Amino acid sequence: MNELSTKTLKLLLFTVVTLFLGLLTVIFFLYEKEEPRIKKGSKSGELSTKVNSNSLNSSKFMSNSSSEVSTELVPNADSLKQDAELIQEKIDSLDEMEIKRPEIKQKEFHSTFGRRIVFIYFSHTRESFLPYFKKETAPESAYHSKVNISLVGNRLGDSLRSNGIWNDVSQVDIVNMLNNRNLTFGRSYQMSREVVVNELRENRDLEMAFDIHRDSLPREHSTIDIGGESLAKVSFVIGSGHENYKKNLDFTNGIHEVIEKKYPGLSRGVIIKDKSQGNGVYNQDLLPNSVIVEIGGVENNLEELYRSADILGNAISQYYWDKVHE
Repeated sequence: MNELSTKTLKLLLFTVVTLFLGLLTVIFFLYEKEEPRIKKGSKSGELSTKVNSNSLNSSKFMSNSSSEVSTELVPNADSLKQDAELIQEKIDSLDEMEIKRPEIKQKEFHSTFGRRIVFIYFSHTRESFLPYFKKETAPESAYHSKVNISLVGNRLGDSLRSNGIWNDVSQVDIVNMLNNRNLTFGRSYQMSREVVVNELRENRDLEMAFDIHRDSLPREHSTIDIGGESLAKVSFVIGSGHENYKKNLDFTNGIHEVIEKKYPGLSRGVIIKDKSQGNGVYNQDLLPNSVIVEIGGVENNLEELYRSADILGNAISQYYWDKVHE
């Protein structure tokens, strides 16, 4: 090979390498620019992200906000075996707490006449609230076998009944199931699936299921003042990891819109998660009218949570009687 050919080959090789590196730079730049804002949750590497309304061309979804993305805590091991210490004075005052329920104006009388068409359950049964624990309690320790999210679910059940919708509220403690089988917290949805399947087997009237949670967001993102009252914000989680999830989504959008019309800003919107972002199904493949509902956050108190549970109960009832039952 003569000297001219060698120089030509080197020049060609240099050009190819330069173009390749330039292409890599462009690809990296575009990836960084288009990467959706994602905040890591702490549950087994789970990711939580709000759906961007532009990507779905739908006003039914709230746009992404990095400061308000739902996150989930992994409780420390001790909190699932032994209750954190409560402030007894605050617990004693719960029996005296009276919260007026918001009225719903119905055009006509409605009732399911004993048919229990709603099932309320709790995949993370012991999620609790920091205002009722000693000051040094960390959010990942705010779990309790008695004072927990199930109280909010009971309130929701009462609200639905006052609107003519009979229901069952699960009394199953998922943590007990996990502990008895020596399973980790990450298997919670597997346990709650058994609970839902059993309810479906025993109750042929079942039409709707709500898995009630509380978020781990701080108070400034989980609370809103409407009409001079402090309310716990509500959000909905849909798993897109099964083929019929759009039925769940349509159902949930309907409830969100009822809330948004009367209480703008109370609902943080609908969050969609696929299997790369966690469980991805959340038992919603078992029933088309089912959804995870997150009511408030770890820093909310029960007064705020109960008010929002009442509003949610009214919204579910209104949507059911106007749309589902028609």
